Amino acid sequence: MISIIIPTFNEKKNIRKIFLRLNKLGIVSEVIFVDDLSNDGTINEFYKLNKYKKFKYFIRKALPRDLSKSVVHGITKSKNKINIVMDCDLQHDPSYVKLLFKKFKSKNIDIVIASRFGGENFKANISFARTLASKFAIYVINLIFGKLTYDPLSGFFICNKNLVLKYKKRFFLKGYKILFDILYNSKKNISAEDIKINFKRRSHEKSKFNFQVIWLFFKQILYTKLVVKK
Repeated sequence: MISIIIPTFNEKKNIRKIFLRLNKLGIVSEVIFVDDLSNDGTINEFYKLNKYKKFKYFIRKALPRDLSKSVVHGITKSKNKINIVMDCDLQHDPSYVKLLFKKFKSKNIDIVIASRFGGENFKANISFARTLASKFAIYVINLIFGKLTYDPLSGFFICNKNLVLKYKKRFFLKGYKILFDILYNSKKNISAEDIKINFKRRSHEKSKFNFQVIWLFFKQILYTKLVVKK
């Protein structure tokens, strides 16, 4: 059985939709939402879902708001050894959960990543500017740290919770790129594989992508290079 960890901030219109889809999956025993003090009525959606056995939620009150810290908090609270992290915005299709789990269980690897990119594919159903920024960042990551995956910036992946809990003191733990922390700031010689996914367009709420996200990730790269990898 697996736990699903979903960080949220102002995703009111998506919470019920994604939970009901995940609730139908037999391999999922709990869906954990970790909210960063949303101000759009998200908490009311949580109250409505409390009747479901698989539903859990936590409110992370510490400021500043931070997705990476929310993910680690959710993993800490999970009851299963195997965790899947995914976004709430339905750009990560719940139908890939079984495929991630199947590949993870069938191979002796540390992490399986749902990749927006792969092979000759360039665009991931996001804007051209955002695709270009992501591909450039991935090129820089591969150049500096070595290639482990087509998509080290993905927010959708499966791993054992101990991979996070054992090494979290080495993590940058700021911003949106928790996968980068796990890949490059955890165990040496980490093994990773991809599954290619169709990254869907967002239908509700707004993307969190902005200059601050880019700046935090730049600092994360410097931290990894100058502190962890020195």
